[in-house]
Amino acid sequence: MKRIHFLPALTAVCLQALPALAVPTGEASGEAMPAMPDKAHEQVAIRFQDESTVTGERIRLGDVARVLAGSQHAVAELETLEVAKSAGFGLTRLIDTDILFARVLKPYADRFAFDIDHKMIRVSTRAEKLPTDTLAHLIDAFVAAMPRPKGMVRHWEISRAPAEILVPAVPHSLELAFAGAKRKGKVDLTLDIRDERRVLRHLPLTINLRVEEPVLVATQRIDHGEALTPANTKVETRETTQFNESVMGDPARMLGRLSKVTLNPGRVVTPLVVAIPPVVKRGQEAKIVYRNGSVSVTSGAVCRQDGLAGQIIIAKSLASQRLVRVRVDEDGTLEPVPGG
Repeated sequence: MKRIHFLPALTAVCLQALPALAVPTGEASGEAMPAMPDKAHEQVAIRFQDESTVTGERIRLGDVARVLAGSQHAVAELETLEVAKSAGFGLTRLIDTDILFARVLKPYADRFAFDIDHKMIRVSTRAEKLPTDTLAHLIDAFVAAMPRPKGMVRHWEISRAPAEILVPAVPHSLELAFAGAKRKGKVDLTLDIRDERRVLRHLPLTINLRVEEPVLVATQRIDHGEALTPANTKVETRETTQFNESVMGDPARMLGRLSKVTLNPGRVVTPLVVAIPPVVKRGQEAKIVYRNGSVSVTSGAVCRQDGLAGQIIIAKSLASQRLVRVRVDEDGTLEPVPGG
């Protein structure tokens, strides 16, 4: 029986068919497989305004631009982005939209395809004008709180202040503080505009004060060294703004003092023109009291100087005829000073 050899022929046919049936791969063909298409970015158009006004310290994208996007969620998310800090109240700042995109919007470029305007935006911070009555009430309260002697009355007027005082359109507080006084009738103040955390602005103010208070007035000529008494003086209310003395003194306490100058009728008596009368006078005899525990010895002396209470003067002891240093007591007695 004749054998038929078909295997080699079949093998050849199969080998010829395999290249047509094979699926090419990147490694075998040397060509890269086409990538799967990415998810499309959502298109977002942002149209910036030329000018805008904001309230508060933050500027959000929705304050300065209109956001156009396919979904409301994207619009809401982008409009609430904080893009910059606002200028101080009543002031304006410029925002470059290219810088805004680089700092704020670029991190979202993997989700959105942005189409933006390229421009400079003027953003002003809203402010309100301070009512004149409000400032007047502040100054009234400040002047009323200033220390003053009994009977003094102060009248004020503004001599220097900004023509218009702006305050934030958000909750704030106002405080007046003393800044200095060049003379009795002129006071410098500082108006502080504050929020709940810090001072936002300092404004300088100056007010003129007109002061009226009770003073002692000479009713007749009072010579140098003459004592002030109810017979030659009286108490009147006079304007004292023009006097250099910041404190005129209690009129009742100046009675009994000595005039250092000649005072004509109608002249206001100020602390500079009177002197406290000495407890002892030069040439006056007084007692020196020597104390040692519970024992005291008294000796006569002659004062070589005028002396006020508590003042140390020189006196001559009548017992030893020596000069000694003594302290004047309120009752006119003298007390030796150690080492004197």
